[in-house]
Amino acid sequence: MDAKKGRLTIAGCGLHPGHMTLETQSLIQTAESVLLVAPNPLSIQHIRQLNPHTEHLGRFYNMGYSRPEIYRQMALYIIALVHQGRSVCVVFYGHPGVFVSSTRMASRVLAEQGYPVTMLPGISADACLYADLGLDPADTGCQSYESTRFLLTRREIDSSAALILWQLGLTGEHSMDKFEPGQQGLAALSRLLQQSYPAEHMLCLYEAPTLPGFEPRKDWIALADLAKADVNTITTLYVPACREPTFAEERLGWLGLTEADISHWDEYEEITI
Repeated sequence: MDAKKGRLTIAGCGLHPGHMTLETQSLIQTAESVLLVAPNPLSIQHIRQLNPHTEHLGRFYNMGYSRPEIYRQMALYIIALVHQGRSVCVVFYGHPGVFVSSTRMASRVLAEQGYPVTMLPGISADACLYADLGLDPADTGCQSYESTRFLLTRREIDSSAALILWQLGLTGEHSMDKFEPGQQGLAALSRLLQQSYPAEHMLCLYEAPTLPGFEPRKDWIALADLAKADVNTITTLYVPACREPTFAEERLGWLGLTEADISHWDEYEEITI
């Protein structure tokens, strides 16, 4: 078999079976090998019904590896199957390119070797967050960071825009061996945020449902209470803006405008029925 006939498709199945697109479903059905990571039995069962040649990659989590090594071993396995000349479809829950190291590693190697690599998007936690909290990221703008990287690197926090911190339940876990917050992680994060937001500012602990028909977690807490919050690996922190942005007068001048010319930005007409 000509190894160059192998190909890789990376697809997202969303957070539960109702999120899967018709395009992703079709590619799963026609793939020679399907590799899967999904958080719930309904998604696993659904994909195995679409293609009996489905293998769950969750077994790599039980081999005693650190998180980086888990992802490296997954990538090596994906690469090996494509090298065998197979049409491989790798399916991850949510979006397959968001917080998924193994797909990025495998696609980079295979693309450099000349193999066809395609990624299909999936409904991810940010899309669910916008829907469940009734948010439009265009309203205030939105900053988005992985929680530990945000904590340990210098960032200019814009408190006039929304802030989303992912993997809150791993904050400060620098060893990458555990699936829980570091001992002082949440306390340190709270300390950092209080440099830009008042202690009484309300934050949302958000978790998208991974089964259809279930409600999302939307727990609003004061920033001062973040250090003792009950979180897990899928908890996301949403921090609303706490102040209005200011216009850059010199840039208005570039366009020959004044603030009055764009006052309609913040106006919403009432609808009377």
